[in-house]
Formats: sequence, C-alpha cells, structure tokens
Amino acid sequence: MTKKWKSPPCIGCGVEEGQLHKPGCDQEWCPECGGQVISCRHRGPFPFRIPYLHITCLCAMCGEQRPKLFMVSDFEWQYYVPLPLQDEWLCRDCYEEFKKLFPRGWMIPTQGTGDTS
Repeated sequence: MTKKWKSPPCIGCGVEEGQLHKPGCDQEWCPECGGQVISCRHRGPFPFRIPYLHITCLCAMCGEQRPKLFMVSDFEWQYYVPLPLQDEWLCRDCYEEFKKLFPRGWMIPTQGTGDTS
C-alpha cells in the first residue's frame, strides 16, 4: 500500500505506523473485538497484536483529509445527502454544496407531479 501522505505517529504512544503500540496505549485495538485493549473485556495474552495503523477520514466527495466534524439532524442529512453517500464522511463545504444542488431534497419525484423545473 502506497500512501500519498506521511501518516502521523500514534497520538497515544508516539510509535510510527506499522510498529506495535507501547504497553498501556489507549489507541491499541483488541484483536478479538476491535475495541480499545485498555477498556475491552479481553485481557490477553493475545496470539498477535495489531500494529498502529493510521486510518484517516476523507470527505467522500472532495477527498479532504480529516474534515472538521459538524452536526445536522438525521432528517436534514437524509434530505440533502444522496443515499449512496449517507454513511460516508463529508466536509462542511461539500454538504453545503448538496444543499445548493438539491434545495428541495435529493429525492425529487421524476413523474406524476407535473413539475418540470
């Protein structure tokens, strides 16, 4: 796998991507449940440990890395964001663009309404 950017070190223990977390790191994943090792019910010893892997969030439309989080109601999200993108990350700018593109919502009826605009 070739990344287009350098991954930052782990925010919990400072190791580089691909290295094992330092003991007690709150960012280490449990290989059995996927939760945080320090707070899950599995205590090990584990047959293997999951090395640090930086997983970044990307806006599904423009590719912005780690877009700033924002909140809208579920109703508003489902109204403006097309169905294939509703479970994806979007940056605020792309979300606002959907609102401009679909001011009456993305599920505009295509027949039987008499509305051709």
